[in-house]
Amino acid sequence: MLTKEIMTPEQVADFLQLNLTTIYRYIREGKLIASKIGRQYRVPKNSVDLLLIANIIPKGLKLRNYSREKINEFIKEDQLDEETTKKAESLIRELGMKKDED
Repeated sequence: MLTKEIMTPEQVADFLQLNLTTIYRYIREGKLIASKIGRQYRVPKNSVDLLLIANIIPKGLKLRNYSREKINEFIKEDQLDEETTKKAESLIRELGMKKDED
């Protein structure tokens, strides 16, 4: 199956083997980033990849939810080098978050 870079919710549901209702719920909840064009949604493939990555949980590991502010605090505390900082900022943008002003 050839996977497109931009997919409809129906294509995402088929790709992930999930119910279409689940895909729309993920979009509403912000778990799946999508753009609404007119009355239709379009989902970037990398958003689907991020959803899959976000749901990888090694056995026994508990994931925590952190706010944008807390993530920015971690970045400052860790004193990331310039390259790592750029990667973190790119991921924050990819997740649809806006970097807080210092």
